[in-house]
Amino acid sequence: MTEMTREELVAKARALAPGIAERAQQCENLRRVPDETIEEFKREGLFRVFVPTEYDGYSMELKTVIETSREIGRVCGNSAWCLAICTLHSHIVTGFPEAGVKKVFANGPDAVICGVFMPGGVATRVDGAYSLKGSWDFASNSDHADYAVLAAFIADKPGGETTGMGSFLIKRSDFSLEDNWYVSGLAGTGSKRVLVDDVIVDPDLMMPTVLDMAVTGDRDTTARGRLADGVPGSSIATLGLVGVGLGIATGALERFRERLTGKLRVATEKTGEQQIGAQLRYAESAAQVDAAELMVMRDLEQMMDDATSGRVATIEQRGRYRRDAAWCIRTCTEAVARLAPAAGGHAIFLDDPMQRALRDSQALASHVVADWDTAGESYSRAMLGLPKVDPLC
Repeated sequence: MTEMTREELVAKARALAPGIAERAQQCENLRRVPDETIEEFKREGLFRVFVPTEYDGYSMELKTVIETSREIGRVCGNSAWCLAICTLHSHIVTGFPEAGVKKVFANGPDAVICGVFMPGGVATRVDGAYSLKGSWDFASNSDHADYAVLAAFIADKPGGETTGMGSFLIKRSDFSLEDNWYVSGLAGTGSKRVLVDDVIVDPDLMMPTVLDMAVTGDRDTTARGRLADGVPGSSIATLGLVGVGLGIATGALERFRERLTGKLRVATEKTGEQQIGAQLRYAESAAQVDAAELMVMRDLEQMMDDATSGRVATIEQRGRYRRDAAWCIRTCTEAVARLAPAAGGHAIFLDDPMQRALRDSQALASHVVADWDTAGESYSRAMLGLPKVDPLC
């Protein structure tokens, strides 16, 4: 396996950005990421961040996911979302029994994994295995997926009461897609509905509900020495998506500055960059993006310090990570929204990059990870010593 550093992988993502920018409108028109982009992600090893080294992965830290997705998000929020979410799913897969992990990466470390963690079906125990049936919405990048991780309720017998929940790993040939992804933002992520009809799932492709594991951080893979081991799974799931928001907002700032420079405004002799209102919008949005970046980098530093020192994150720390992820995404969304009204008339065209950034950031802000009401409550409950109610904390 070729050795790879975080800096090298981020540089690879940065080098892909110009080509992905040219395909950004195509991505939205297709309502999925173009094949060429996925092949580039695979070729450059961007999906391998959390794949264990024994399967030719890189076993890197969460910071790599945030920085690579930010580079891509500057030019295409859709592609950045699919890169980040599928990379995070690779981390989840490593929590399955070893036999299941081997099946996923048997053909190489670049397996693409979609997933839905809101239970959408029932898995019935049958002869030591499970019969899985149901439908799951919001399966991002499902057109390109080799496997899907799907949460489901568990029943001991057909038609019986459910007795728990689990996450089930199934290969592409065992599920179909319903094309219901007609949305206003992140329209190019292909987050379609997954359909499964009585598929038999072996025990080595099942594990306790992902969110249950995420709460405790307990994993049976910690002996591998991966840089992500020892970090709460819930924190990886939440902070891991912040890079997408940072990227979209950073790209919007870059485009806003380009549009103002030298452009004469209507009914005035001033060019765009000379208008105080535009200057203030730019300054405040830039400050918000900087603040969000500093906040998440502080969290990543503490997470890695704890993990490498063998310390388990406290509930107060997990509450803060949950809070910070939501705050960062919300803040980046506000930064983009502030710029859009002053970005010129062309920013209302659907194929305009600024318009796409506005819609994509708003869609990102609607994700459960960015739910400020829940995140704020979770943080406060953790700090006040109240019982935990949020599985992402």
